[in-house]
Amino acid sequence: MKTILTSIIFFISYNTIAQNVGIGTTTPTGPLSFPSILGNKVVLWGDGNAAHYGFGVQSAQLQMYSDAPAANIVFGYGRSGSFTERMRIINGGTEGLILNGRVSLRNGTNPVDQNYAPGIWLYKADNTAALGFMGVQNNQNMGFYGGPAGWGFTYDAINSRVGIGNNNPNAPLSFPPSLGKKITLYPGATGDVGFGVSGNRLQIYSDNPNADVAIGYDAAGVFNERFAVKPTGALAVNGNVGSPGQVLQSNGASAATWTSGTNDLFNRTAQVRGTNALLVNASDGRVDIPGMTYAFNIPGNARVLVNFNVLSYPNSCAFCGVSQIDVLVNLDGNDVNLLRYIVPNAQVQTMTGSVYLAVGAGNHTLKLRSSVYGPAVTVGEVPSIFSNDMIIQVIQQ
Repeated sequence: MKTILTSIIFFISYNTIAQNVGIGTTTPTGPLSFPSILGNKVVLWGDGNAAHYGFGVQSAQLQMYSDAPAANIVFGYGRSGSFTERMRIINGGTEGLILNGRVSLRNGTNPVDQNYAPGIWLYKADNTAALGFMGVQNNQNMGFYGGPAGWGFTYDAINSRVGIGNNNPNAPLSFPPSLGKKITLYPGATGDVGFGVSGNRLQIYSDNPNADVAIGYDAAGVFNERFAVKPTGALAVNGNVGSPGQVLQSNGASAATWTSGTNDLFNRTAQVRGTNALLVNASDGRVDIPGMTYAFNIPGNARVLVNFNVLSYPNSCAFCGVSQIDVLVNLDGNDVNLLRYIVPNAQVQTMTGSVYLAVGAGNHTLKLRSSVYGPAVTVGEVPSIFSNDMIIQVIQQ
């Protein structure tokens, strides 16, 4: 008994000058030291044989444990009876950690190696291997890493830009300079709805041969169509594909409409019909044919084609011989062309002709004029000129 008491006194008093206490060791290296052997070190609850609360050491491990899967390990502040939790390690169930507050991750290498920036590795569902990494790529980007693309999704935190397959996004959302599908809005059974890029082409596509591609606007969740490209290639305007042969006409600020179109040459073709008969005497000189006048305006240089039909017939002079009737084309007050016809006074004569003129921009007036030359006849025996029609085509250069 005396020997045991002496040993206890010696053990407690050992190294008291250094104020270090050793439990199971005679050379304590700290205020409280344990021997360098593996196993339990501090048992806070339990008898040491069954599972218990406490601390232990295994190879390259410091252990902190509770006694059952339903017992968690909680960190916080205060005291046991008045405790504020900040973090909980959950030993059972699907969740492993609950943290009250934010987590700040920093590069833990020393010296700092930027290739090992802070982040979190995520393992596959079966824990067989790491699946991907989410964290910091460099001093500008953070994102997700994994698969053949590596950093397939990045966020430029300096310029607030997102890159999908592009680590240097130059817009709020950027894709890599590669061809193929870019955005799939709806994966269909036979194809996809979305956007893509091929050589020198932006593609907007629907998912099947019966689907349209429509353009319009949204009003309180309701789509209002303005244009649509049908799968047949037809163009619909406000839901209307028009009729064969129609053309799309701009109506300025109003919606465009389908119209039965005419080309520019048709629009610049005019037909002028004569009105009254003209009695022409040799002494009258050149006079205007009634109704055969046409005024027009053009924005630039053009060619004007004039085709006319003029009808002449005699009055009562059956033996007056032969008359010469001139038909003149007058442009802006100048007779620019003359066609002469030989007309037997006893016969009805149709005089036709064509004149091709060059005109400049501006306002112009075309006229048909006539004069007659022949034997001396009385006033009642002069020939009559009936204008039939004049067709004018303005051909813009």
